[in-house]
Amino acid sequence: MFHARPRLYLFTFLSFSLVVAFLGAPACGSATGPSQSRQTFPPYAGTALQLFDDRIDPIAVGLADVADKPRTNPVLRARTQSAEAVARARVSTLSVDSIGGNPVYRLSLTFIDRPLVRRGFPADRIEIAVRPDSPAFGVVKWLDARLIGRTFIGFFHRFAGNDEPEVRFHLSADDPEVLAAVREASALSELSSK
Repeated sequence: MFHARPRLYLFTFLSFSLVVAFLGAPACGSATGPSQSRQTFPPYAGTALQLFDDRIDPIAVGLADVADKPRTNPVLRARTQSAEAVARARVSTLSVDSIGGNPVYRLSLTFIDRPLVRRGFPADRIEIAVRPDSPAFGVVKWLDARLIGRTFIGFFHRFAGNDEPEVRFHLSADDPEVLAAVREASALSELSSK
């Protein structure tokens, strides 16, 4: 009788552990939904090269003083209607890595308010990489830490990458006219889809 009790405790402990592990496992997977590795993303080709061109509009950082009229800009309309997320975004952090001896800037952007368009980005924060071959590289290198705190209207879309999806972007001026054009393009897209 003395020896049976420790086995009973061990059996009870192991049974309890298995039940906890069994019940806990599905909860972990279902809370986050399908993982990004299971999602398929389109190739970065065709019109996507123009719409999500990894550029920062010169007017958005004070390098130009004349811009196209946002409401009549067909590229802005198509960019809004194709984006997975469009939001007012603030640069919260900027870091520099070195990959193969080349600097890669990583900008962390935090969405301000609710995104204007959201079709797939669950978080309110996004990180973009700016490599030496990126059209935004010169601007980011020139402004460096002065980008922190700046706000933009960001257009984001994920595309198929080597190991994980790559976020491509376009950053426009955080301007009332751009904002109005984005809202108008988004409303037109919703109407045409009904």
